[in-house]
Amino acid sequence: MIPIYTTDTIPVDASVGNVLQAWPEWVNEVDDIGRGLDQLAQKAAGRGAHAIVGLQICSFWSESRVRATHSLVGTAVMLGVVTAT
Repeated sequence: MIPIYTTDTIPVDASVGNVLQAWPEWVNEVDDIGRGLDQLAQKAAGRGAHAIVGLQICSFWSESRVRATHSLVGTAVMLGVVTAT
């Protein structure tokens, strides 16, 4: 499982490398935030991400449901060391 942060940076030392790629990743209408986090991490890791930063959770009620549903969005990042040539 990859780490997920609510901050816009990865809170570790610089040895993790530079961000080589970044893209939005999201999960819509899950009834459990924990399950949504797992789905978000699996989707991002499946595309090669090493972490998700800037996590945001939006919760809402619908007329047809008795429970809240949640949408989760974050930025998936692929890290690596860029070598100069």
